Order: sequence, then C-alpha cells, then structure tokens
Amino acid sequence: MSALLEVRNLCVAYGHIEAVQGISFEMNAGEIRTLVGANGAGKSTTLLALSGLVKAKSGSIRFEGEELTRLKTHQIVERGLVQVAEGRAILTTLTVRENLELGAYRRRDHAAIASDMERVVALFPRLEERFNALAGNLSGGEQQMLAIGRALLASPKLLLLDEPSMGLAPIIVQDIFRTLREINVGGLTIFLVEQNVRQALKIANHGYVLENGRIVLEGSGASLLGDPKVLAAYMGGLD
Repeated sequence: MSALLEVRNLCVAYGHIEAVQGISFEMNAGEIRTLVGANGAGKSTTLLALSGLVKAKSGSIRFEGEELTRLKTHQIVERGLVQVAEGRAILTTLTVRENLELGAYRRRDHAAIASDMERVVALFPRLEERFNALAGNLSGGEQQMLAIGRALLASPKLLLLDEPSMGLAPIIVQDIFRTLREINVGGLTIFLVEQNVRQALKIANHGYVLENGRIVLEGSGASLLGDPKVLAAYMGGLD
C-alpha cells in the first residue's frame, strides 16, 4: 500500500536562499510524524510548501497519489490537507463559535458538521464555556485550542500543525499534546512541526531532524528521544 503523503527531493527557495534543500519523507495513514529542529531550519517553509502557500522550486509532493505542486491552496484544502498556522491566525473580532464555523465553510454535510462541532467542544471544553466570547479575548492556550478546533471542522485527512506549543505555559503545552494524541487515536493523521523537540518526539511514531534545510537524522520518536546527538543539540544534554 502506498503512503498517504510522499515528498521527494523538495526544494523551496526565497530568491537566492534555499530554505529547503532536497528533502524526502513520507507518511502513512494514522501516524503522527514530526519535523523538529532549531528556529530557521526550514520547518515552517516545509509546511507552507505542503499547503501550497509557498511554491516548491523543485521536487514532488504527492497526497493519495495526486501531485499537489500544481494545485492552488484551496484545492489542497479540498483534498484534505488542513494546516494550523504558526501564531494561530484566528479571527479576533469574531466569536469562538464563528471561528469554528468558518472551518467548515466549504462543507455542506450539515449533520456531520454538527457532529464534528460536538466532538471539538468535547475535546476542548473550555471552548464551549467561551462559545460566544470574542476570540481576541481568549488566552493563548485557548486560542491554540480554537485554531486546532477550527481545523478539525474542515474534516481533514491530514492535519498539519506549525509550532502549536509556541508561547504557551508548560502545563498548557502538555494539555495540547495530550489532545493531539487523542485526536490521532481517533484516526486522524498528523504532521507536526515543532521546536519543543521533547514533547513532539514523545507522541510521534517517526521523526525527522532538520538542519539548514536538510534532514540530517530520522527514526522512531523513541529512538530519537534517546539519541545523544539529539539530546545534546535540542534538549540540553543528558538528564
């Protein structure tokens, strides 16, 4: 059986600067895979290329066997790749409910939308409590919950997350990652870009370490967590 997502020799450039330099990886349905590395390694650029928000200079991105590099972003979303952007990108002047409903704006299956809305507020009870509050009045953690919930309302086949732990208190980070694991157990495939290497590798089936636009190391989440090179470079050494 072929992989759900296959990336081959992907290069992405901003002018003369090659931010992503010929990386290859794949994902199978039902997995969590993570791309970790320092700030500026090319992680977010990789996600933007998958979503069509930046165009690949060369290489191939295939999802369910279909080449994505020729498609526009809205067509990629229609195929089932949905991204939670770095910084959350919620609409602060709309309510929590309105933000969630926007996630489903391309859908017409009203009964399924209602069911997914119930699922989201069950995953994030705080959102139900703040349902009619303006999104701009939410805490950072609540805004991240809202961004993930809105993406789930789009009914993704593959959920792309860009730095979901950024700027959040450690206890909130643990809650977010616990919920991502729960979502995955429910059947959703997740590709996670994250600077919090320890948390990402704890929940990932497989991980890739990106340095200066190149994948320099890969393996199971557990094996990378125990790799001395990863520990020294990204987690403050052995502990």
